[in-house]
Amino acid sequence: MNKNQEKIKAALERIDTCLATIDTDEDWLRYLSFQSLFYNYSFGNTILIYSQNPEASYVKGYKAWNQLGRYVKKGAKGLAILAPCFKKTEVFKEPENKSEYHDAEGEKEVKKVISGFCVTYVYDIADTDGSDEYLPVLVKGLAGNSEAEKEIYERLRAFISKEHTVTEVTGTASKGSYNLDTGVICVRGDLDYLQRIKTLLHEYAHALDFKMHPEPDVSRNRRELIAESVAFVVAMRLGLDTSSYSMSYIKSWLKDADELKIIADTVQKVSARIINNLAESSDSAFSNLKEEQEEE
Repeated sequence: MNKNQEKIKAALERIDTCLATIDTDEDWLRYLSFQSLFYNYSFGNTILIYSQNPEASYVKGYKAWNQLGRYVKKGAKGLAILAPCFKKTEVFKEPENKSEYHDAEGEKEVKKVISGFCVTYVYDIADTDGSDEYLPVLVKGLAGNSEAEKEIYERLRAFISKEHTVTEVTGTASKGSYNLDTGVICVRGDLDYLQRIKTLLHEYAHALDFKMHPEPDVSRNRRELIAESVAFVVAMRLGLDTSSYSMSYIKSWLKDADELKIIADTVQKVSARIINNLAESSDSAFSNLKEEQEEE
């Protein structure tokens, strides 16, 4: 086993070790809060960063920091993550008109494919110094008075309504629902706006989860854990803290701590999809969600 393989093995073992420590609803919410900062990183790399520095908030590689006008402080310890290695390969290109035949050389094209992984290092912003001029604007606290929360809710509702019919209902004990057959999302219209935001995100997460994993054998409690975890992550990214509600909700559906390990990758992917789609939408209110927190 060469040195790179040893580092990869150590990184994978670190992921497993860290996962083993997440066995309560409090641990899970603490990790989700961290994940909201690193939503564009893979689940494995988020866990790796978390296990090495749970206080990290924004990371980049050595050269990337230099390009932003900052430098890594002397003696700073890098955080190991796994990066894909690519190689070029020739593949035959399917002709647009399949009735036509061409020579083999003319049908070839070069593509990059993943050939493996290697360990690389990133550094948290706290371990750097220099100019702040080129740093992206990070989201900090959109929560405020009820008018601010109302605006976030209305904009979210308009965004989600492009995919699903969203209706407000009254006279029901349930705070919200997602109809698997019709795709309709319902939210109780008499709730406070912060609760409506959380509920809307919860039901939208259900819709995306069922689309990604339509298998009928996924348990109800697993579906609920995914939806509430995603709602918590996205709300955190919007500057809204729903932990007081999400903690008890997750606890009520958490039958087995091992389920958190099973759903973690799905939570990461669904959260990233919602946040990235909001950032790329035409609504300028969400434009500051888009920042350069991408894998090196």
